Amino acid sequence: MTAFRKAAPALAGVALAFAATPSFASTFKEFRDWWAACDNLRNCSAYGFDAVLTGGSYIRIERGGAPAANPKIMVSVDAGEGVTFKLAFDDPALPGLPSDALRGEDGEATDLRRISFTGGSADTLITSLRKAKEIVVTRIDPPGRKSDTPVTRISLSGAAAALLWIDEQQKRLDTTTAFIRRGNKPASSIPPQPRPTVVVAAKGLSGDAAEKKPSPREEAVVKEKGRQLCGEGDEGEFENADALSADSWLYSFKCPGSSGAYNFGYTFLIARAGQPQAARQPVLRWPVKIGDLQTDSDSERFATNPQFSNADMTLTSFSKGRGIGDCGTEEIWVFDGKGFRLLEVKMMPHCRGVPLDDWPVLYRAERK
Repeated sequence: MTAFRKAAPALAGVALAFAATPSFASTFKEFRDWWAACDNLRNCSAYGFDAVLTGGSYIRIERGGAPAANPKIMVSVDAGEGVTFKLAFDDPALPGLPSDALRGEDGEATDLRRISFTGGSADTLITSLRKAKEIVVTRIDPPGRKSDTPVTRISLSGAAAALLWIDEQQKRLDTTTAFIRRGNKPASSIPPQPRPTVVVAAKGLSGDAAEKKPSPREEAVVKEKGRQLCGEGDEGEFENADALSADSWLYSFKCPGSSGAYNFGYTFLIARAGQPQAARQPVLRWPVKIGDLQTDSDSERFATNPQFSNADMTLTSFSKGRGIGDCGTEEIWVFDGKGFRLLEVKMMPHCRGVPLDDWPVLYRAERK
């Protein structure tokens, strides 16, 4: 599996602060061929990937942090139009997988098809994957077509260890709800799920208010200040001024020297009408430590591939691990009237065809 460690360049778009650490910290860990992650509310997911790097199949096992939460399992297969597939354990006697050819349900990616398991079927599948070595995925192509990888295999090496780790993170050890180390303790013995931080967002804009622009004179002053923000030898390029309120704007500046083929670094200034000289850089700070991610302290003033919407006052930063965007990090920030507060972090360190909507959330706050 691909090793991953959050990089710490000046434009990683991430910073860590430790003053507001909640009762349960976000974390993640490798387990042979599996990877697992839990957010600050004890919601956890475990992933097993296709042994063939280009195969595109994976399994995700997720469970919420509430004591009575039930597991959900999803197997995703790269299967285009007209393609069906079969799933089987390496030991065909093990139950839990359907024997019929499957089409699956549409996923986010065009050719991704999904099979879901919940309730008793999920319990049976988990029992079997503890005994099996792999899940064999066999594509059945329509006449006249032939896949380069008709058979791929999802390794189960590390699956039991990953699920045991989730049991530990979710305080389920020795309870009737545990994946692996099950006991007689009831679900009621599990501590309540932590409560998220509440973020109060500024009111969104629409119509003429959303399109309002600063005066040319004030914009020129802020532009000049923004050119100096990217760093030595890297002049910031002004791109846009988005309204934050009736009399304030978010100015965006691209930093060419810190941009690449598919990751583009940006910095920002917030300025009020009549006060362009007082324009300030907003801080994009993580309020919690996530695992052992290491970042540069300067990165809290930058974002990667950002998108801002003043309709809901959110700023999204998406740092790609590679061009197709199947790995990396995504942060969502919300403007609260003064600055940006972290709303959500997603991460996928393994570039194995997992689309963004299947990445685990490592931090989440409640928006009001």
